[in-house]
Amino acid sequence: MAINNKKIDPFTQLDSLIPLISDLFAAIKQKSEKSRDIMQHIIDSVIVISDSKPDATLAAIHLSNQVSPLKQPIYCAALAHMIGKQHEIKPDIQQSLMNAILTCNITFYELQVLLNTIEGRLTDDQRAKMQKHALKGAQLVEAAGFMNPVMTKAMRQHHERPDGSGYPNHLKGDDISTPALIIGICETYTARIDNRAYRKSIHPKEALSHLFKEEDPRIKKLMLNFAKAIGVYPPGTWVKLATGETAIVTHVQKTSPIPIVIALFDPEDTPYMGAVARDCSKKEARVIGAATPPCRPSVDLPVLFEQ
Repeated sequence: MAINNKKIDPFTQLDSLIPLISDLFAAIKQKSEKSRDIMQHIIDSVIVISDSKPDATLAAIHLSNQVSPLKQPIYCAALAHMIGKQHEIKPDIQQSLMNAILTCNITFYELQVLLNTIEGRLTDDQRAKMQKHALKGAQLVEAAGFMNPVMTKAMRQHHERPDGSGYPNHLKGDDISTPALIIGICETYTARIDNRAYRKSIHPKEALSHLFKEEDPRIKKLMLNFAKAIGVYPPGTWVKLATGETAIVTHVQKTSPIPIVIALFDPEDTPYMGAVARDCSKKEARVIGAATPPCRPSVDLPVLFEQ
């Protein structure tokens, strides 16, 4: 049974799905029929959460303190659902995309835990495992009875890049499926906005900046729809205002790139005792760039996204 949409709280409900990824992977490896039910439950729940409270869903992703690497399939599924809607992907292809994005790292996540904590170059063995996991993952789900060619093709290709720099087969251009490109975008984005032992998180505005330079027309269209779906400054991200205040983005507007924000720190970086609304359409309160909060705010952040 999917999540009851009478009380949607993306901050808790998205993370409540993370243990189910472990259950899904185990069921697939055991070739259990339960794998289909688990997968569909996760997908249905992600859709209900994302559709009911898209801004809070994005905020939950960007403000997450979750350390499990299994958060990535859940967060990526939510982003892929939003992009798919904006990109007007056909429902059957969207379903295959969601299936693929949940399972594409089924043979990699244990190594991923290690890779997220080390600095320096990968060993030859680590690099070989990394470059083979896309193919092995697809083989594993096929052995479990998932014979959806769109799904398994996306799994095999989700690390391929239009310029041929990806792996494992260095495919180019139209040889890469659109679902595979969407998975690549979502995985790159969620990885870059997350903290790693070897680097700090990257602000969302910069996380995919390299892809905006791509000449591939499909990437350009996908990136445009990605920006439309989550905003130039997504909910849950911090910005500096012309007033000197530090604010958090709470909502994106469908008809304008200007975000809706709440100022939480004054120009001297002192926390306000409450939330102070600011109209960024006014010159004196416009967004002038990305920011990092100077300290922990004095308000309960999830409350800001309940409306």
